[in-house]
Amino acid sequence: MSKIGVFRNSAIVGFTALVLGGTAAGQASAAVAQPTKPASTAEACGYLGGGEYRHCDGGTGSTVMLDVQDLWGNVFHYCVGPGVTNVQPVIRWRVRDAWWNGGVGCQPGYYGPA
Repeated sequence: MSKIGVFRNSAIVGFTALVLGGTAAGQASAAVAQPTKPASTAEACGYLGGGEYRHCDGGTGSTVMLDVQDLWGNVFHYCVGPGVTNVQPVIRWRVRDAWWNGGVGCQPGYYGPA
Protein backbone atom coordinates (compact mmCIF):
# COMPACT_ATOMS: atom_id res chain seq x y z
CA MET A 1 0.00 0.00 0.00
CA SER A 2 1.36 3.45 -0.88
CA LYS A 3 1.95 6.24 1.62
CA ILE A 4 -1.04 8.12 0.19
CA GLY A 5 -3.30 5.09 0.73
CA VAL A 6 -2.13 4.71 4.33
CA PHE A 7 -2.64 8.42 4.98
CA ARG A 8 -6.14 8.34 3.43
CA ASN A 9 -7.19 5.29 5.47
CA SER A 10 -5.80 6.87 8.65
CA ALA A 11 -7.66 10.09 7.91
CA ILE A 12 -10.94 8.23 7.31
CA VAL A 13 -10.60 6.23 10.54
CA GLY A 14 -9.65 9.35 12.52
CA PHE A 15 -12.52 11.38 11.08
CA THR A 16 -15.01 8.59 11.81
CA ALA A 17 -13.80 8.34 15.41
CA LEU A 18 -14.05 12.12 15.78
CA VAL A 19 -17.61 12.24 14.44
CA LEU A 20 -18.85 9.32 16.52
CA GLY A 21 -17.07 10.53 19.65
CA GLY A 22 -18.36 14.09 19.15
CA THR A 23 -21.91 12.83 18.72
CA ALA A 24 -21.74 10.78 21.90
CA ALA A 25 -20.20 13.68 23.81
CA GLY A 26 -22.88 16.05 22.47
CA GLN A 27 -25.65 13.72 23.58
CA ALA A 28 -24.08 13.30 27.01
CA SER A 29 -23.66 17.04 27.51
CA ALA A 30 -27.21 17.69 26.30
CA ALA A 31 -28.51 15.24 28.87
CA VAL A 32 -26.57 16.99 31.63
CA ALA A 33 -27.60 20.48 30.48
CA GLN A 34 -31.33 19.86 30.84
CA PRO A 35 -32.82 22.00 33.62
CA THR A 36 -34.25 20.03 36.49
CA LYS A 37 -37.66 20.80 37.91
CA PRO A 38 -38.91 19.77 41.32
CA ALA A 39 -40.82 16.50 41.39
CA SER A 40 -44.02 18.44 41.95
CA THR A 41 -44.31 21.88 40.35
CA ALA A 42 -47.55 22.33 42.32
CA GLU A 43 -45.39 23.15 45.34
CA ALA A 44 -42.71 25.22 43.57
CA CYS A 45 -42.78 29.00 43.89
CA GLY A 46 -41.24 31.51 41.49
CA TYR A 47 -40.52 31.08 37.79
CA LEU A 48 -41.62 27.62 36.63
CA GLY A 49 -40.45 27.86 33.02
CA GLY A 50 -42.57 28.09 29.89
CA GLY A 51 -43.61 31.64 30.76
CA GLU A 52 -45.34 30.63 34.00
CA TYR A 53 -44.75 32.19 37.42
CA ARG A 54 -46.23 30.90 40.68
CA HIS A 55 -46.75 33.48 43.43
CA CYS A 56 -46.98 31.76 46.82
CA ASP A 57 -48.60 34.27 49.15
CA GLY A 58 -49.37 32.06 52.14
CA GLY A 59 -53.08 32.88 51.91
CA THR A 60 -52.74 36.67 52.25
CA GLY A 61 -54.01 37.51 48.75
CA SER A 62 -51.06 39.82 48.10
CA THR A 63 -49.88 40.88 44.67
CA VAL A 64 -46.24 41.33 43.67
CA MET A 65 -44.40 43.12 40.85
CA LEU A 66 -42.10 40.97 38.73
CA ASP A 67 -39.26 41.70 36.37
CA VAL A 68 -39.76 39.41 33.36
CA GLN A 69 -36.82 38.86 31.02
CA ASP A 70 -37.22 37.79 27.40
CA LEU A 71 -34.88 35.81 25.18
CA TRP A 72 -32.89 38.92 24.20
CA GLY A 73 -32.42 40.22 27.76
CA ASN A 74 -35.17 42.86 27.65
CA VAL A 75 -36.91 43.29 31.01
CA PHE A 76 -40.62 44.04 31.51
CA HIS A 77 -42.76 44.71 34.60
CA TYR A 78 -45.67 42.37 35.29
CA CYS A 79 -47.81 42.26 38.44
CA VAL A 80 -49.19 38.90 39.54
CA GLY A 81 -51.58 37.69 42.20
CA PRO A 82 -51.57 34.40 44.10
CA GLY A 83 -51.23 31.19 42.09
CA VAL A 84 -49.85 30.53 38.62
CA THR A 85 -49.80 33.31 36.03
CA ASN A 86 -48.77 32.89 32.39
CA VAL A 87 -46.75 36.03 31.60
CA GLN A 88 -45.79 34.89 28.07
CA PRO A 89 -48.84 36.13 26.07
CA VAL A 90 -47.92 39.82 26.39
CA ILE A 91 -44.15 39.39 25.90
CA ARG A 92 -43.22 39.28 22.20
CA TRP A 93 -40.17 37.01 22.53
CA ARG A 94 -39.89 33.83 24.61
CA VAL A 95 -39.72 34.49 28.35
CA ARG A 96 -36.40 33.31 29.78
CA ASP A 97 -36.81 34.22 33.46
CA ALA A 98 -38.95 36.14 35.95
CA TRP A 99 -38.27 37.30 39.50
CA TRP A 100 -39.79 39.44 42.21
CA ASN A 101 -38.41 42.99 42.06
CA GLY A 102 -39.60 44.06 45.53
CA GLY A 103 -42.90 45.68 44.54
CA VAL A 104 -46.11 44.72 46.36
CA GLY A 105 -49.76 45.77 46.31
CA CYS A 106 -50.02 46.38 42.56
CA GLN A 107 -52.96 45.76 40.20
CA PRO A 108 -52.33 42.43 38.37
CA GLY A 109 -51.34 42.81 34.73
CA TYR A 110 -48.69 43.94 32.31
CA TYR A 111 -46.95 47.27 33.07
CA GLY A 112 -44.61 47.56 30.08
CA PRO A 113 -40.84 47.73 29.65
CA ALA A 114 -38.68 48.29 32.72
